[in-house]
Amino acid sequence: MRKEEQAALESAFVDGFRQARDKQGFLRLAQIPLELDRSGQSGLKLMQVVIEEAFEVGRASPGFGSRELVYHPLPANLVTAQAQLRFRYVSADELCELTLAEALGANIPTSHGPHDHHHMANGHDHHHDHAHGHHHHQD
Repeated sequence: MRKEEQAALESAFVDGFRQARDKQGFLRLAQIPLELDRSGQSGLKLMQVVIEEAFEVGRASPGFGSRELVYHPLPANLVTAQAQLRFRYVSADELCELTLAEALGANIPTSHGPHDHHHMANGHDHHHDHAHGHHHHQD
């Protein structure tokens, strides 16, 4: 799935989920698994659907010969909102946040070993640095 398709799907999900009176029914309709089995590890249970809204109100870029960033506040008509969607699953020993694509494909990042899910080879690299915190261990 391309990035644009994924963003469109996420935004459709967010809109529908917010309006749905029956959240469980909506999750079933969208085929989001409530429980995920993992071989050799404890299963994951869906606890929370997290929708975070991020508003871009400014842009910053590196300045020349300085560590200070050059900052441009955006005029009102250029401020954009983007909803970020995460599915928060828990098991007996970890908390795991999946994207919509991962939840739908049940491509669960494991805490150890390389990822074994494959991406369409359409000429762009995917980096799995998981900056959005896939592996938070519970205390």
